[in-house]
Amino acid sequence: MKLSLAAATVISLSACAGFSTPPGLESGQTVALVNSLSWVNPMSGKRDGVRTSWPIKHGKVAAEYFPLAQLKRCEAQDKQCAWGVMRAQRSAPSFAYADGGVNMTFALAIDVARRQEARQGEVQTAMAIPKDVAALAGKQQVQHVIGLKYGKVEQIELDFGVRYQVCAQRHDASGKALDQCDIPYI
Repeated sequence: MKLSLAAATVISLSACAGFSTPPGLESGQTVALVNSLSWVNPMSGKRDGVRTSWPIKHGKVAAEYFPLAQLKRCEAQDKQCAWGVMRAQRSAPSFAYADGGVNMTFALAIDVARRQEARQGEVQTAMAIPKDVAALAGKQQVQHVIGLKYGKVEQIELDFGVRYQVCAQRHDASGKALDQCDIPYI
Protein backbone atom coordinates (compact mmCIF):
# COMPACT_ATOMS: atom_id res chain seq x y z
CA MET A 1 0.00 0.00 0.00
CA LYS A 2 2.81 2.44 0.89
CA LEU A 3 4.61 1.66 -2.39
CA SER A 4 1.46 2.35 -4.41
CA LEU A 5 0.89 5.63 -2.60
CA ALA A 6 4.54 6.66 -3.20
CA ALA A 7 4.29 5.71 -6.90
CA ALA A 8 1.05 7.68 -7.24
CA THR A 9 2.69 10.73 -5.63
CA VAL A 10 5.67 10.57 -8.03
CA ILE A 11 3.35 10.24 -11.03
CA SER A 12 1.22 13.16 -9.78
CA LEU A 13 4.27 15.37 -9.25
CA SER A 14 5.59 14.43 -12.71
CA ALA A 15 2.27 15.36 -14.25
CA CYS A 16 2.27 18.71 -12.43
CA ALA A 17 5.82 19.42 -13.61
CA GLY A 18 4.70 18.68 -17.17
CA PHE A 19 1.95 21.30 -16.87
CA SER A 20 4.38 23.96 -15.67
CA THR A 21 6.39 23.86 -18.92
CA PRO A 22 4.37 25.40 -21.76
CA PRO A 23 4.00 23.38 -24.98
CA GLY A 24 6.93 23.71 -27.37
CA LEU A 25 9.38 24.79 -24.64
CA GLU A 26 11.94 22.81 -22.73
CA SER A 27 12.15 22.96 -18.96
CA GLY A 28 13.51 26.32 -17.77
CA GLN A 29 12.89 28.14 -21.05
CA THR A 30 10.90 31.36 -21.09
CA VAL A 31 9.50 33.56 -23.84
CA ALA A 32 9.69 37.32 -24.39
CA LEU A 33 7.77 39.50 -26.80
CA VAL A 34 10.18 41.74 -28.74
CA ASN A 35 8.45 44.64 -30.43
CA SER A 36 9.17 47.95 -32.06
CA LEU A 37 7.21 51.02 -33.04
CA SER A 38 9.07 53.20 -35.54
CA TRP A 39 8.50 56.25 -37.72
CA VAL A 40 10.48 58.65 -39.88
CA ASN A 41 12.12 61.34 -37.74
CA PRO A 42 10.84 64.67 -39.11
CA MET A 43 14.17 66.42 -38.55
CA SER A 44 16.70 63.85 -39.78
CA GLY A 45 14.54 61.94 -42.28
CA LYS A 46 15.89 58.67 -40.79
CA ARG A 47 13.93 55.89 -39.12
CA ASP A 48 13.41 56.53 -35.41
CA GLY A 49 11.49 54.71 -32.72
CA VAL A 50 11.68 52.36 -29.80
CA ARG A 51 12.44 48.63 -29.49
CA THR A 52 11.56 46.77 -26.32
CA SER A 53 11.41 43.24 -24.97
CA TRP A 54 8.71 42.14 -22.55
CA PRO A 55 8.87 38.81 -20.70
CA ILE A 56 5.77 36.64 -20.75
CA LYS A 57 4.76 36.19 -17.13
CA HIS A 58 1.91 33.94 -16.05
CA GLY A 59 0.75 33.72 -19.67
CA LYS A 60 0.41 37.50 -20.01
CA VAL A 61 2.29 40.34 -21.68
CA ALA A 62 2.34 43.77 -20.03
CA ALA A 63 0.72 46.68 -21.86
CA GLU A 64 3.19 49.12 -23.39
CA TYR A 65 2.85 52.88 -23.65
CA PHE A 66 5.24 54.22 -26.28
CA PRO A 67 6.88 57.66 -25.87
CA LEU A 68 5.30 60.67 -27.57
CA ALA A 69 6.75 61.34 -31.01
CA GLN A 70 6.55 64.01 -33.70
CA LEU A 71 5.48 63.06 -37.23
CA LYS A 72 5.55 65.07 -40.44
CA ARG A 73 3.90 64.63 -43.83
CA CYS A 74 4.66 66.89 -46.80
CA GLU A 75 2.77 67.28 -50.04
CA ALA A 76 5.39 66.76 -52.76
CA GLN A 77 4.05 69.35 -55.20
CA ASP A 78 3.79 72.41 -52.99
CA LYS A 79 6.15 71.19 -50.24
CA GLN A 80 3.73 72.32 -47.56
CA CYS A 81 4.14 70.12 -44.51
CA ALA A 82 1.83 69.19 -41.68
CA TRP A 83 3.12 68.06 -38.30
CA GLY A 84 1.55 65.98 -35.57
CA VAL A 85 2.27 64.40 -32.21
CA MET A 86 1.72 60.66 -31.91
CA ARG A 87 0.64 58.84 -28.76
CA ALA A 88 0.59 55.04 -29.04
CA GLN A 89 0.01 52.01 -26.86
CA ARG A 90 0.02 48.25 -27.31
CA SER A 91 -1.77 45.58 -25.32
CA ALA A 92 -1.99 41.82 -25.70
CA PRO A 93 -5.36 40.75 -24.32
CA SER A 94 -4.94 37.08 -25.18
CA PHE A 95 -1.87 34.88 -25.39
CA ALA A 96 -1.32 31.13 -25.73
CA TYR A 97 1.75 28.94 -26.24
CA ALA A 98 1.78 26.75 -29.34
CA ASP A 99 4.27 24.33 -30.87
CA GLY A 100 6.98 26.40 -32.56
CA GLY A 101 5.67 29.74 -31.33
CA VAL A 102 2.85 31.61 -29.68
CA ASN A 103 -0.63 32.71 -30.65
CA MET A 104 -1.68 36.11 -29.47
CA THR A 105 -4.15 38.87 -29.98
CA PHE A 106 -2.65 42.32 -29.77
CA ALA A 107 -4.29 45.70 -29.89
CA LEU A 108 -2.41 48.77 -31.06
CA ALA A 109 -3.90 52.24 -30.70
CA ILE A 110 -2.34 55.30 -32.32
CA ASP A 111 -3.60 58.85 -31.88
CA VAL A 112 -2.04 61.71 -33.88
CA ALA A 113 -3.06 65.29 -33.04
CA ARG A 114 -1.72 68.81 -32.61
CA ARG A 115 -1.18 68.24 -28.87
CA GLN A 116 -0.73 65.09 -26.78
CA GLU A 117 -0.14 64.33 -23.13
CA ALA A 118 1.04 61.08 -21.60
CA ARG A 119 1.28 60.01 -18.00
CA GLN A 120 3.06 56.92 -16.71
CA GLY A 121 3.23 56.66 -12.98
CA GLU A 122 4.78 59.85 -11.66
CA VAL A 123 6.07 60.99 -15.06
CA GLN A 124 3.93 63.28 -17.19
CA THR A 125 4.98 64.52 -20.63
CA ALA A 126 3.35 66.79 -23.19
CA MET A 127 4.20 67.83 -26.71
CA ALA A 128 2.47 70.30 -29.03
CA ILE A 129 2.71 71.65 -32.58
CA PRO A 130 2.51 75.48 -32.81
CA LYS A 131 -0.87 76.89 -33.89
CA ASP A 132 0.58 78.54 -37.01
CA VAL A 133 1.75 75.14 -38.40
CA ALA A 134 -0.61 72.79 -40.26
CA ALA A 135 -1.43 69.82 -38.04
CA LEU A 136 -1.89 66.12 -38.75
CA ALA A 137 -4.82 64.37 -37.13
CA GLY A 138 -5.95 60.78 -37.10
CA LYS A 139 -6.69 57.77 -34.97
CA GLN A 140 -5.98 54.20 -35.85
CA GLN A 141 -6.82 51.11 -33.86
CA VAL A 142 -5.62 47.72 -34.97
CA GLN A 143 -6.61 44.49 -33.29
CA HIS A 144 -4.85 41.53 -34.82
CA VAL A 145 -4.78 37.82 -34.10
CA ILE A 146 -1.35 36.51 -34.98
CA GLY A 147 0.56 33.25 -34.83
CA LEU A 148 4.19 34.12 -34.13
CA LYS A 149 6.84 31.53 -34.92
CA TYR A 150 9.86 31.85 -32.64
CA GLY A 151 12.41 34.21 -34.19
CA LYS A 152 10.18 35.32 -37.11
CA VAL A 153 9.38 39.04 -37.30
CA GLU A 154 5.87 40.13 -38.28
CA GLN A 155 5.37 43.68 -39.51
CA ILE A 156 2.36 45.97 -39.84
CA GLU A 157 2.46 49.27 -41.73
CA LEU A 158 0.28 52.02 -40.25
CA ASP A 159 -0.75 55.57 -41.17
CA PHE A 160 1.80 58.40 -41.37
CA GLY A 161 4.71 56.02 -42.05
CA VAL A 162 4.44 54.33 -38.65
CA ARG A 163 5.58 50.69 -38.53
CA TYR A 164 4.97 48.06 -35.86
CA GLN A 165 7.15 44.93 -35.67
CA VAL A 166 6.74 42.00 -33.29
CA CYS A 167 8.59 38.73 -32.65
CA ALA A 168 8.49 35.94 -30.04
CA GLN A 169 11.88 34.99 -28.61
CA ARG A 170 12.76 32.01 -26.40
CA HIS A 171 15.35 32.31 -23.63
CA ASP A 172 17.16 29.50 -21.83
CA ALA A 173 17.18 29.11 -18.06
CA SER A 174 20.16 31.51 -17.76
CA GLY A 175 18.38 34.22 -19.79
CA LYS A 176 20.34 33.78 -23.04
CA ALA A 177 18.27 34.35 -26.19
CA LEU A 178 17.75 31.19 -28.25
CA ASP A 179 16.07 32.91 -31.20
CA GLN A 180 17.20 35.95 -33.16
CA CYS A 181 14.54 38.60 -33.69
CA ASP A 182 15.78 40.81 -36.52
CA ILE A 183 14.21 44.02 -35.26
CA PRO A 184 16.78 46.81 -35.33
CA TYR A 185 17.78 48.72 -32.23
CA ILE A 186 16.92 52.33 -32.93
